[in-house]
Amino acid sequence: MSVSTQFELSVELSKILPIRSAIIYTASLLLDLIRALKRSGSDFLVEEDLASIFGQLKIEPSLEDKFRAVVRNASFTHIYPQSPIGLDAGPGPTVRRALKDHYYMSSVIQLSFLMWMHEETTLATALVDSMRSRYESQVEGATPDPDFDGILKTLQACSSQTSQFRWDDLIALVERRFPSSRHWFRLHHSPLRSLSPNLLLGLMDYFRLAQSLPEDRFVMVENQMGLVPIIVWGHYILGLAVLVKDSPDGDVIFGCSGNPQIIIKWSSVPINTTLQSKSWVTAPTIYLLDASLEVVLKTEPVDSETARIEGQECHRLKGYGATFLQRLFNKVTLVVDDDPIYAEAANLAVAFAILLSRSMRRIPVSAGSIGEKESEIPTQSYLGTESWRLYDSSKLLFSGIELDKGVINGFAEELTGVSIADMSVPPGIRVYLKKSESTKNKITKDHFIEDIKQAASWVLTFAQVVDVESCADLPLRIDPGWMFCTGVVDWEGLEPIRIESTVFFNLILKMMRKDITRGTSIVESEGIFLTSHHGWSLFYSSVGDHDPGRANCELLSIKRGVPTNTLTGERKYRIADAPAIERIVRTPIVIDKGNSYLSRCFTKVYNRTEHYSSRTNEFLLSIRFDIEDCEPPRLVSPHNPDEKNSRYSIYASQSRFHEALWGTLKTTPCPHPDGDGKTLPLDLGAVTVAGLTWANGDGQAHATNRICICLVKGDARARWLVVHGLMPNTDMGALSRQVLLRGDDCCEDCAVRFASAMKGNWLVVL
Repeated sequence: MSVSTQFELSVELSKILPIRSAIIYTASLLLDLIRALKRSGSDFLVEEDLASIFGQLKIEPSLEDKFRAVVRNASFTHIYPQSPIGLDAGPGPTVRRALKDHYYMSSVIQLSFLMWMHEETTLATALVDSMRSRYESQVEGATPDPDFDGILKTLQACSSQTSQFRWDDLIALVERRFPSSRHWFRLHHSPLRSLSPNLLLGLMDYFRLAQSLPEDRFVMVENQMGLVPIIVWGHYILGLAVLVKDSPDGDVIFGCSGNPQIIIKWSSVPINTTLQSKSWVTAPTIYLLDASLEVVLKTEPVDSETARIEGQECHRLKGYGATFLQRLFNKVTLVVDDDPIYAEAANLAVAFAILLSRSMRRIPVSAGSIGEKESEIPTQSYLGTESWRLYDSSKLLFSGIELDKGVINGFAEELTGVSIADMSVPPGIRVYLKKSESTKNKITKDHFIEDIKQAASWVLTFAQVVDVESCADLPLRIDPGWMFCTGVVDWEGLEPIRIESTVFFNLILKMMRKDITRGTSIVESEGIFLTSHHGWSLFYSSVGDHDPGRANCELLSIKRGVPTNTLTGERKYRIADAPAIERIVRTPIVIDKGNSYLSRCFTKVYNRTEHYSSRTNEFLLSIRFDIEDCEPPRLVSPHNPDEKNSRYSIYASQSRFHEALWGTLKTTPCPHPDGDGKTLPLDLGAVTVAGLTWANGDGQAHATNRICICLVKGDARARWLVVHGLMPNTDMGALSRQVLLRGDDCCEDCAVRFASAMKGNWLVVL
């Protein structure tokens, strides 16, 4: 803003009385509130600074009533039994205070909406710049030094406590009023869906003036950029009348038919739907007009690539895939919603998910021990997601499209063993592809198959989520470039696809929030096993005190709520493993050789302790296992004299356990009874061993012993530690043998026979 404009804004705002909070705090209550806000991740001073801007605006009464009714609902879920960290889905300190005072509620509602439509870091940056500009304009009460970190954390706190409110329904109401402009709304990063920084700066004060002086102050925007957030914010939230002039659908009015208080001029800018940036549309100047429609103030766009707010289009999980298909087919021509082509494409995507599931295999802990030929890959390494999980996932993703199991299974059967190059497509899709050849946006069969593989990867990913139907309201970002993994991109329909242990977690994480690590997986780099965004938490279902034989490493959990310490009320948005505590490594030792052995547990865990600590952005979890060797004296290594102690401790991590379990094979069921306490045969080349750490070498169980039977029978925590110990603490270690984990439904002798039937050296975990 120019110097004269800065002064004029201050003069304009001096014409209206400021609104203040109705709450009066004693010193003690104020300190309690400050502490509570800090524990929740928010900031008292930042909330006050933001409320001094947004709290001045009056919320439309019916919307405020609906908002209050939704956000006051509280629920609490434990991540797993006995965990001191739970998922709090109820109102936190920010919302609880807002429920008592319209002043703070006004601020929370508007910030919640802005967070729904914009990426958080660029929005926080724009708010910092706007607040600094208001201070330079000498606006009374403006903040001289807005804190970016404080604003970002306050926005996150506000979003996480209010995400259950359905802003997407109001956005859909706006878009439905412009049926001739559907192509605008379906563009990736559509300019109609995000505010520019100058729009945010201007509207923060112009809306207040228009609301306070309804007969004398009006807002005008010179083109349609930011159309959706302006209408939702101005009309549905603040109750102002909006007129959109000269749109392809004519003049569109929101509110009463009298004098509108907000006027948006639709510019006849040609749309290039092949572009994915906003370089072809410019940010508009926003004007404050008087009753004679003379310009009182204006806020012009800033000519800077860094000065922008990135739009964020969110869609609930329910119907996510259906929306994707609607946009896909409407690129070329208008396809009505009940066209059978949607069902053909959805059924084909689910069939592809079935084929992908059959082709994907988990990477073994010791990948070199198993050959690359399909005949050499154990069936347990294949994903093999249950069909009912795939159908539950697809019904949710393609909600609104009728799926047919018979058609899906028929497609899957016909395409089995067929390369993608030789695949045919359903008749409706074939006609559509033929029709597209005469358009500038021609879609080839290869391009269409890539899109179907993308949709199939979503079906397969959410099929791994426990109780996926409860996640129908999960907010996900829409981005046409997401693919499951590089193996799916390059898959030709026949070869196996190797998948990493974090692949499902990473895809859902990218769909939930922008990857701010610029290509580096935040999951792999920091040992994160739970992350939360928009009030929902994603974590591995294997987290907790489980027997590894009963834990499914492929499954994920998604639940509403933010990680919260039940003792202190502190909230964080991630949980990660604490840095490893190095202890003396006890190398494996041989216990039994010869013709027989007794099935038992040599190394027992007598205590397991979890300790959570707090960092800036996350909770850190450290797990200590206290262990006792039950058959002393233990053979002592000359390099590790401390091994003579029969009691010792090991510190472990959840993410390391998950990665190790991902590469572990499990036994198949057998009809025989459990062999506990019985003498069992021990073949030549097989030995029983004791040892919980295998990644740093076999110790006495050297390569001449092809089958090593680890004596941890009946102790779930000892079995957990053996699996955990398969992964090295550093890049220096490496496991030299494959691992077979015995399940409750398989006897010990069959487990050993199963390993013996496969090539390579094996560790059998009883």
